[in-house]
Amino acid sequence: MSISCTGILGGDDAPGQEPGDDAVVAPGGMPLHHMTASEYNNTVAHLLGTRLRPADGFPASGAKGFDANASALSSLSQVLVQGYYDAAKKLAADAFSNEAQRAEILVCDPAEGAGADDACAREIIERFGLRAFRRPLEAAEVDRYAAQYDDARTTLEMSPVEAVQHVVRTLLTSPNFFLRIEVGPDSKRSPGALGGHEIASRLSYLLWSSLPDEELFDAAESDELATEDELRQQIDRMLADPKSAAFFQNFFGQWLGTRTLPSHSVDTAMFPGWNDEMKGAMIDQANAYFTGFTTGERPWSEFLTAPHPESPLLAPLYANDPEAGRGGFLTLPAFLTLSSRADRTSPTSRAKTILAQLYCSDLAPPAGVDIPELEAAGGDTSTVDNVRKKLEKHRESPDCAGCHNVLDPIGLSLENFDAIGAYRTEYPNGDAVDATGEYGGAQFQDISGLIPELQKDPQLGICPSEQLFTYALRRRPVGGDKDALKEIAARWEKGTIADLVKQVVTSEAFRLRAAKVGAK
Repeated sequence: MSISCTGILGGDDAPGQEPGDDAVVAPGGMPLHHMTASEYNNTVAHLLGTRLRPADGFPASGAKGFDANASALSSLSQVLVQGYYDAAKKLAADAFSNEAQRAEILVCDPAEGAGADDACAREIIERFGLRAFRRPLEAAEVDRYAAQYDDARTTLEMSPVEAVQHVVRTLLTSPNFFLRIEVGPDSKRSPGALGGHEIASRLSYLLWSSLPDEELFDAAESDELATEDELRQQIDRMLADPKSAAFFQNFFGQWLGTRTLPSHSVDTAMFPGWNDEMKGAMIDQANAYFTGFTTGERPWSEFLTAPHPESPLLAPLYANDPEAGRGGFLTLPAFLTLSSRADRTSPTSRAKTILAQLYCSDLAPPAGVDIPELEAAGGDTSTVDNVRKKLEKHRESPDCAGCHNVLDPIGLSLENFDAIGAYRTEYPNGDAVDATGEYGGAQFQDISGLIPELQKDPQLGICPSEQLFTYALRRRPVGGDKDALKEIAARWEKGTIADLVKQVVTSEAFRLRAAKVGAK
């Protein structure tokens, strides 16, 4: 998208890139880092069968962009480490308090053996350790944990089951559990390639935000994940699994904002129809919409035009729609609500969200300029009834005009939709809504006329590649990634998101390990 405005970021200087990111890691490399809160909760749930969510109380990482950004997860505070230790104790106790959960860990009866050479204890350690560390334990590790089991039995006088619980608690406090570590041997198939278990973990945390399942572990063990065909088959299988809900929540939810909808505030005095049920319905509808472009057959080229999934709870918002109806992501109630303020629409916010998230361009205000709130535009502090008129006052300032001349036509094209996405033809004060404008030299009457202009921009097909690449590799693209991203976008050709996942996963950036290099 070609934009002229102070503070624009795009192209080589991607939004959200941290200073020095290009020197941290080369394509394919992934720095040592701990799990996100979502990943930790999902991992212990699938590992132990627990319903506890200990990571909800862990300190936030403060990541910009996706919360799985490895650079923001590369340090461990004392508070976080203590959180891991406290969580391990509670999780182990919870896992062994339930017979069904305990049976998943006790794959044999440890009471039948004795000593550090107890075959059953060692089998339990190897089986559980494989899943906890997402790789097979080394012989020395098995010996060490087996010795700990024996010590718990003899010195601490624990029963066999209590001793296993003691070892499980210790495994959960190991950095091999709560850190994402890629130090295994290279695949024999290609020099520099990640090992099978490392690929399995990259896949599972990309699509499930959790550890691999048995099928992935088996494929890793047999080195099947070194083939592109196997990777594509695994992607189809994994996206069809209910655990892929994490992909919609964490990838789409962060990229396009829907994960923040539960905390979004709406003024119920202005919008009395707003409630938790409507909020939940918006999230469900948005996820259903994303599903059509992921596990369905709808191509990304229709993302701005596709019909909306029906939702009885959202029917009141569609009740006054014109006969032609509406379609596309930009008129989903979830997007329209999230890009609004609690009491009114925000055309500027809507436009900035569109440019930043769908076109990987961002607008920042000119440095050193104090930009007033819209309510104070023009020197008064009156209530904003007619947003268009207030924005005209904003543009009277030369400091504001540059950005607003870009943003306003896009944002105002959506003014027929109020702050929770209901269609309207007039403002609360009775003024008629004017959604007309000009963009790229073309005149339009409302958002339906603007969409064809937005679809012409090639960034609509390039930006998703950058976003998924960033999410999958846990870092912003660097200079050396430019050619790979161009190739991924060209091969994808705005197909389905599943197709895009396959392009990213089969790329060298995802499958190879590399040493640190600079941006060039």
